[in-house]
Amino acid sequence: MNYPLILVCDRSGMPHHWTNWEVAICQKVKGTILYEMGDASVFHGGISRMTGLRSELDVGQIIFLREQLKYDVRVPPLNNKNLFARDLHVCGYCGRFYPDAKLSRDHIIPTSKGGANSWKNCVTSCKVCNHAKADRTPEEAGMELLCVPYVPSHVEKLVLQNRKILASQMDFLRAMLPAHSRLKM
Repeated sequence: MNYPLILVCDRSGMPHHWTNWEVAICQKVKGTILYEMGDASVFHGGISRMTGLRSELDVGQIIFLREQLKYDVRVPPLNNKNLFARDLHVCGYCGRFYPDAKLSRDHIIPTSKGGANSWKNCVTSCKVCNHAKADRTPEEAGMELLCVPYVPSHVEKLVLQNRKILASQMDFLRAMLPAHSRLKM
């Protein structure tokens, strides 16, 4: 069976990373889980020779570990997948929704003019708008930028990493999204 990923939080309640059910079961058996949230998935083990009963263990969709976890990198890597997800697959110039194949990364200040390849200098653009803008700033091209680029938070990073977030996990993460996040919808 294909089980969803489990959201792992530290003891302060801060979401940290996604894990699979095998790791979550090991953590539960070791006693490292402080508490759990969300509907529990029930996992079945083997049948006991002594009792004839099948073993069961349930694990919640969100687990909170007893330890305080360290956060190495809170900013997601800038790649097209993450950029398009941050911008909800909407072109920053024409405002239309497009599939991945029709999108590209646009540097607001072109790299040829000293612009950085960074979250705050990149927006999702359809290929038509990106071609029309060419190697110019939006002002030089006479194009209006419809959105303000920003650096996604750690919680947005978690949302961007998992395509199959369960409703309870998304509700939990949505409550922690920054007010300016486009993912807050």
